[in-house]
Amino acid sequence: MLSGLEKLKTRRAWLVPDFSIWGLPALGETEFLLVENVDNNRGVFFNIVNLTDTVQEVAFNQLTDHRGNQLPAEISAPLVIPRSKSDVPVFVVGTESDSQFKIARAAGDEKPVTADLLVMEMGN
Repeated sequence: MLSGLEKLKTRRAWLVPDFSIWGLPALGETEFLLVENVDNNRGVFFNIVNLTDTVQEVAFNQLTDHRGNQLPAEISAPLVIPRSKSDVPVFVVGTESDSQFKIARAAGDEKPVTADLLVMEMGN
């Protein structure tokens, strides 16, 4: 049986420095009702709209670690830990899949944010 430290050391990990994050988080869904009156013809419309900005989708094989190695296309049970290099927070959106993850920065700054990413393979 492996101890906790031995189990952690058997996992692969990559440090991706200076990754540019431009994505913004989704703002959620909103419902709206539209009442229209054109030439005495009335209509009522109901719809649900997802108010969203662009969440940044990143495939693991698009990343290069601090040694210059490209990450594999698939990572078993990955965990991505972002560390912002500025005062603007960055975060992973949703759950990472074996081939990609979604990341965003806090709204409020117009420019992309630079962050270091620690990508860890947690395994099964």
